Formats: sequence, C-alpha cells, structure tokens
Amino acid sequence: MSAWMEAKKEVLKALKTALGKQYAPSVDELETPPEPRFGDFAFPCFALAKGWKKSPVEIAVELVGHIEIKGLIRKVEPRGPYINFFLDTARFGKIVVEQIEQEKTAYGHSVSGADKSVLVEYAQPNTHKEIHVGHLRNFFVGYTTTKLLETVGYRVIPVTYTNDLGMHVAKCLWAMKKFHVKEVDPSKEERSAFLGKVYTEATQASETDPNAKEEISAVFQALESGKRGPFLSLWKKTRKWSIEEIKGVFKELGLIFQAWYYESDFIESSHLLIEDLKHRQVARLSEGATIVDLSEEKLGVNLLVRSDGTLLYNAKDLPLAMRKEEEFHPQRSLYVVDVRQSLAMQQLFATLKRMGFQKELTHLSYDFVTLKEGAMSSRKGNIVRYQDFRDSMVEWAHTETQKRHTDWKQTKMEKVARAVAFSAMRFGMLRQDLSKPIVFDMEEALSFDGFSGPYLLYTYARIQSILRKVERRSLEKRNMSSWKTEQEHQLFVTLASYPHVVFQTAQDFHLDRLAQYLFELCKQFSVFYHEVPVLQAETAEQMADRATLVAVTGQTIKNGLSILGIQTIEEM
Repeated sequence: MSAWMEAKKEVLKALKTALGKQYAPSVDELETPPEPRFGDFAFPCFALAKGWKKSPVEIAVELVGHIEIKGLIRKVEPRGPYINFFLDTARFGKIVVEQIEQEKTAYGHSVSGADKSVLVEYAQPNTHKEIHVGHLRNFFVGYTTTKLLETVGYRVIPVTYTNDLGMHVAKCLWAMKKFHVKEVDPSKEERSAFLGKVYTEATQASETDPNAKEEISAVFQALESGKRGPFLSLWKKTRKWSIEEIKGVFKELGLIFQAWYYESDFIESSHLLIEDLKHRQVARLSEGATIVDLSEEKLGVNLLVRSDGTLLYNAKDLPLAMRKEEEFHPQRSLYVVDVRQSLAMQQLFATLKRMGFQKELTHLSYDFVTLKEGAMSSRKGNIVRYQDFRDSMVEWAHTETQKRHTDWKQTKMEKVARAVAFSAMRFGMLRQDLSKPIVFDMEEALSFDGFSGPYLLYTYARIQSILRKVERRSLEKRNMSSWKTEQEHQLFVTLASYPHVVFQTAQDFHLDRLAQYLFELCKQFSVFYHEVPVLQAETAEQMADRATLVAVTGQTIKNGLSILGIQTIEEM
C-alpha cells in the first residue's frame, strides 16, 4: 500500500469512528484541497445534510469535535462545508521515506496489469524518406507508453511497422532512373538525404508533368504486383539503405521492438483476405474498387482496393492485425498514430470487428509537430532531418556546458551535452497535451531553468552534488522525526503522490501529467533547498533527516525520468 493510500485510510477510519453507523464514507469522497494551507485531505459534508437535517457547515463544525487526533493526523478543522485534515509531517514522512528506500527503482510500480498483455505498435517510418523532427513525437509517445504499461505490471509487446512499398517508394525509384542513373551511389552518411532529395524531385515532377505522374503510377503498380522488373534490384538496394538508417536511429534513441513488420510482406495475404471478405459479404465491389460499407457505424466507406488494383493502407493493416494476434495473442492492442489518421483507424477497427475480431483496439492519437511556417512535409522538402536537429541540439548543449565547466575533459563534456540534448528532445515532445500540436522551440526546450528536460536533469545532478557533500556516517544519525517545516511537508506530499500519478497516466495516457508532475517536484525541491538548511542544519539529526529527504527526492525524479526515456547524469 502506498504512503498516500495509507494516510487516506487512516483519515477515513477516523471519520468512520466519528460518524458511527450514521454514514459510511468512502475513500473516493476524500478530496485534495485547492491550497496547502487548507490541509492534505478534505471531506465534504453535503451528503450528510439530508439525514442530519442540518447545513453542511454546521455538520462540519460538529463532526470535528468527535474526530480523534492521533497517528498520522496532526490537526482537523472545519472550513465551510468541509472538514480539513492535516497530516503529521514527521510520521507521514517516515512512511514515505521507508517506502521509497525499500522499493528504490521500483517505487511507483504496481501490479494492476499483472497477467495481462498489451501490444503497442509505434514508430512507423517510411523507407525512402528521411526521419525528421515530426517522427520524434511518435517515437517518444510510443516508448513512454510502453514503459508506463510495464511499470503498472502489463506484459508489453512493442512492435514497429514500416511502409516499404508505397507510392513514395515508386516516386523515389522513378526519379533515380530518370535523373540519377549515371550518378555514383552516395556514401552511407548521405544516403538518407539523397533519398529525401529524390523524393522531393519526383513529387514536384508529378505535380507539373502528367506523363511523370502516369509513369510513377505504373512503377507503383509493378512494385505492388510483384512484377518489379528493372526496379527490383534498385528497390532492394535503396530499401536496405533506409532500413539501416531507421535501425540506427532506433538504436540511438533506445527503441527496442519484439517484432518488425514490413508492408511488402502483406501484399499477397491482403489480396487473399480481401477475396475472403468479399465471399463473406463483408466487402464488396463498387465502381471497380473494393470497399467495406461502414455507413451503419457512421464511418463512411473503408476503401481497401483502388480501381487500378492497388491496395490502400487499411487493406494491409487487416492481415497485419491477424499476424499480431497469431504471434502474440495480446488482450489489447494500441496503435500510436497521429490524429490525422483518426478516421482510418476507426474504419480499420470497425472492419476488424465485422470480421469477428473481438480484441480491444485503441488508437492513441497525437497532434503533429510544426515548424514556425507550418507543418513539415517530405513532399515539399521543408523538413528538419533528425540528424541535423540532433546535432544542433547537442552543439548548443555542448556550448552551454563548456561555459559552465571549462576544466572538464572533452569526453565528459560530450557525454553531458548529449544527455542534456536528448532530455530536451524527449521532454519537449512529451510535456505537451497529445491533443495539441507542438511548435518546437529549441531554445525553450534546452533551457536550464524552465519547463524543460535540462531543468529536471539539473535538479537531479544538484541533488547528487548535495549528497556527495554529506558524509555517509552522518546519515546514521537520522531519526526521521525532525521534519517539521511546511517545505518538507509539501515535498513529502508530492513524493507520496508519485505512484498514483504513474497509475493514472497509464490508464488514460495523458503523458503530459507525468511530465508536469516531475517539473512540479523539481520546483518544490528547489523551494525546499533554498529555504530549509540541509548541509548547515542546526543539528546532526536534522542534517541526516533532510539529506534523507533529498535522497528519496532524487530517486523519485530518476524513476520518473526513466519512464520518459531520459537518462540522468551526476554532474551538470
């Protein structure tokens, strides 16, 4: 049982004793007051008014006189129609500390998802295109979602699905044959940028030249039909380039998958499945195309096969769902896909349901990342490549680190700069409500004193610096009874709420809640450290107790950052 729940139950027990058989309050009725000065818990008396034939204000005053002050309860007072409960800082703090010290990296973990499995599909980059800033939100949302679910006990199966056979591939191959046939292959470092340039060339040509559009369409049909002819070897070579690039980025970002799926593996199975759906009257022909009529679900028409015989994305997602079920048997599947695909996701789920697929399917959507001039587009060529973005972030972080630590060795400076840059990337993408777009501001994301990843890293590093100054022997003098200040109290309250924040975030996937929590925890720690002496405490016992509070705060920050995929550093 968490410290917070233990405190709630003790407050509830005191209420039940005071109320006797007149009313049985539940733990859900205990509210969090709007301000710390109103206590730690508030019990509303409105539900008692009818039975007691008194106003809630009168009831609150009367009940307070019957509540026993003992254990974790330090004070009880009426405030309007509420009874406010104040916890004893030292006693409550001792429970919080003991739980964090015992659980360490497992603090915040639970078993609510035990014996349940969830498959999370995320990171769906296309081959023959560059990975850019816009992809990062998907990567980090998917990663954090898997970590959250693991933290609350689920068996999580992360998978990735790569589109290696779409119209974008046809455009690249056509343009390479048309404009670059005599060119020497680019170096490994230049391949991604080269494919991006070729794709943009093909897109621009198809928008102005009808012949180019027809030729690209013919290439696409040949690729999908398996009759790849002169394009087969080029497709294999450039596909290999892209997959190597994708795997390199995934490795750098710590993205690990149990299965890799490729669109090209589902062409034949898609056609076979669609024929079966037509036979079962789930799908039908309409003006030469194959559709699933979802008008009953108010989802329009799910177009599976175009009139030219080529497949749409949703067609290939059907056998993919079957493959996932055969290989992993998850009780639930999450699709981390941007909000622009919401209708397509609903149509996919509705079609699977008509096929008899009964497992729980969830679309975890997010809005896109924009530049100041608008949304990024590979088609227009106005993207910010991941590698360029990363290098700019690392360079800025390196410059700032160098200013602060001119005496550091280059290797140490580079390690810290990368940690700072990657924390800025991840936190910058996760701190925003998923339903809102992100206009990524590099300077703001890299700030050392704002709502940013580097600020959280700085707080953690500062905590480690404090602890290095505390002699290990002095910690033996702690008695965990000297905590009395309001700053200590609020820090304990925030630390105690961490398991609930993690649990709640794993339920509704409001990932910004965890980011906001960590920011608030770091701010509270800063207030505590500025206003309450630690290293200069009046007594050895006070110093030991406060150093203990510093240590468990650091552990909690580290645990939360780990879920976000942010690695901590000892110095900054």
